[in-house]
Amino acid sequence: MNGRPLRRVAVVGAGAAGAFFTLELARLRPDVTIDLYDRDGRGPGAGIVMSTDYTDHVRQLFPSAFDLPETARGRWDRTLTLCGGERIWSGAYGMVGLRRRTFHSHVRRLAENTPGVRGLRRTVTAVPEGPEAPDVVVLADGAGSRLRRSRQEAFGTTVTAGRTRFLWAAAPAALEPSFVLKDLRPGLLIVHSYPHAADESTFIVEADPAVLAAHGLDGRPLPEIEKELAAIFTDELRGVPLHAQTTGWQPFRTVVNERWHDGRCVLVGDAAHTVHFSTGSGTALAIDDALCLAGALAGGTTVPEALDAYAATRQPVIGAAQEEAGESAEWFETLCRGGRTDGHRTVFALRSRRPMNTYDRLRDRDPRFVARTVSRLAGHPTGAEPRDVPLTIGGLTLESRVAETEGPGGRPAGLVLRTAGGGVRCPVTDSAADPRALRAAGARAVGLLVPAVSGPQEPAAGAAATLADDAAARGFDFLAVPSQPGAGRIARTRRAEELTSAGVLPVVLLPADLPAADLSAADLSVDEINTLIAAGRADMVARPPAHPPGTRARHEPA
Repeated sequence: MNGRPLRRVAVVGAGAAGAFFTLELARLRPDVTIDLYDRDGRGPGAGIVMSTDYTDHVRQLFPSAFDLPETARGRWDRTLTLCGGERIWSGAYGMVGLRRRTFHSHVRRLAENTPGVRGLRRTVTAVPEGPEAPDVVVLADGAGSRLRRSRQEAFGTTVTAGRTRFLWAAAPAALEPSFVLKDLRPGLLIVHSYPHAADESTFIVEADPAVLAAHGLDGRPLPEIEKELAAIFTDELRGVPLHAQTTGWQPFRTVVNERWHDGRCVLVGDAAHTVHFSTGSGTALAIDDALCLAGALAGGTTVPEALDAYAATRQPVIGAAQEEAGESAEWFETLCRGGRTDGHRTVFALRSRRPMNTYDRLRDRDPRFVARTVSRLAGHPTGAEPRDVPLTIGGLTLESRVAETEGPGGRPAGLVLRTAGGGVRCPVTDSAADPRALRAAGARAVGLLVPAVSGPQEPAAGAAATLADDAAARGFDFLAVPSQPGAGRIARTRRAEELTSAGVLPVVLLPADLPAADLSAADLSVDEINTLIAAGRADMVARPPAHPPGTRARHEPA
């Protein structure tokens, strides 16, 4: 591709990514001709979701972008979670749901009515070639992009299927924005629901394949599945039916492209990447892609340089978003498999699966919800922070859930536990040791070091409870679990959370087995410790001692 000036662009797909790219490029470069291709049918219906902060941001560029009828939107500032018979409200801080087809038709019309844009209703099956070929072809035709698939090797495309299955549906009623954790015994069905119109809501049902099979919800005609789910959720749906927007149960597929442009073709939105629906960020990311690409192409450089600049800007952003979305997806997958819920603590865990939602942030925004969460942890009303809620380990009553390590972080020789009488050193050993002998030698409590596992492995049913039961039977008082490799909260504490959820022995999360200089400050912050404990990802957190190397902490002898 040569460096000739940009004169003509073809855009394949007029959803959010294609339409906003067209609007922005036409605004910045009115001299460029844009052909906007789209088909009449616009895929699944139901809704999309964004924050009001984001829509306000986009309105600064395009004031009429979200001028939809009030009947085609829903707004909310808090979310209901139905969990084990409890109705638990927590803040959602300014969200809006939009009727998908209405929104897409609206932004497509805005783009097509812009000077210099030709709207073309046809399906593009091949990249235009020849002397009249466009200088750039923007592939904005969604996660299943036909043109991207025809160049899969060039783009370096990988598609990874998630572990759960979901059914995307619409319900003809304005339902409460909610998560529903429906215990079918065995297994959970999880609903992600929000109103996107005055008379309609999005209703996504997610479950582990084994749960669907156990309850006869898979392998049946779609109308039968719709009726069965409407019966299961009759209270939550207020008796209205469900209308599936997808062809049946399917895994969420994460699309990743190593390269975002090939020759004249460039990817935006879902054609370039997908993020799990539980984050509600797919449409906003697609619009940001579009604005970035248009700005790069309008910036006066050559087309190849502009495409390089676009990819260099957006790929790191999307990589971080996909990592966060992967953690969110894993949290729901784990809950679907495990099926254990604990009221406010489960809801706190749901909210804090995303790194931005720490204990301090949630307490500032929703103090009543967080206070009830900590009271659930304590077993009674309390003004304490999670780290200061008393905990019993063996014969010790601890006044702090923060321990100090002795020895390497991931394999400490012992932990110093804080009681009202001072620090107590307790040994941490592997499974070859005899905890009763250590206790006879003077140890007040003995911990079992649980080997770390790498990656989100598929655990055998009850494996965590079996390990904990065996440790308790042998006389261990607590489990010490190293943090796992991984950038996110869910990945780092995967093993600890499994054992904490088993509820057999207290679980202490150890810092990663790294030099002290390599430990992230966020891993050891008070805010993060409170977050992990409140969310049930560990009962305690250990960190290196604050005193300088070469000095000794003051504690009782072993």
